[in-house]
Amino acid sequence: MGKVKEARLILEPGIKVNHINLEYDEIQHDDPIEVARKSAEQVAALLNKTVVVDDSGLFITALKGFPGTFSSTVHKQIGLKGLLKLMEGEKNRECLYKTVVGYCAPGKKAVTFIGEERGSISESIRGTHGFGHDPIFIPEGEKRTFGEMPGCEGMKKFRRKAFEQLKDYVKK
Repeated sequence: MGKVKEARLILEPGIKVNHINLEYDEIQHDDPIEVARKSAEQVAALLNKTVVVDDSGLFITALKGFPGTFSSTVHKQIGLKGLLKLMEGEKNRECLYKTVVGYCAPGKKAVTFIGEERGSISESIRGTHGFGHDPIFIPEGEKRTFGEMPGCEGMKKFRRKAFEQLKDYVKK
């Protein structure tokens, strides 16, 4: 529900956001553009309505882009502690948060919008705000993790960039 909250902050009141909890088979691919595109086309066909999907991931340089498109699964399996364990002793803590938003009407090809934000991985879990990897992601130019920032939902540049592109596209 964190992604939905953030989408609403960016899109509403101009564009109404309805969350639909739907099980579907998401493709496994290392390219978030492909995941968002295929997911949007599949969900639009299943629901027979125009849809928006969000595929976000944390791409850690020292781990060759891992967990990337598998961020949600990795978060469920090993959590933040597991990711920090993988980073033990690593000096290069650079990472990239990336969101790809897929927009698709039934029977059409999906259009995708990309937002990225550079940052680094903290040495420990810090803060209770946000969700997912927020307590270990330090945005570029900051000393605090998103988890340490009250109201971080409105501060995330990666998701904002992608959804603002969608907003511009829909208005045209």
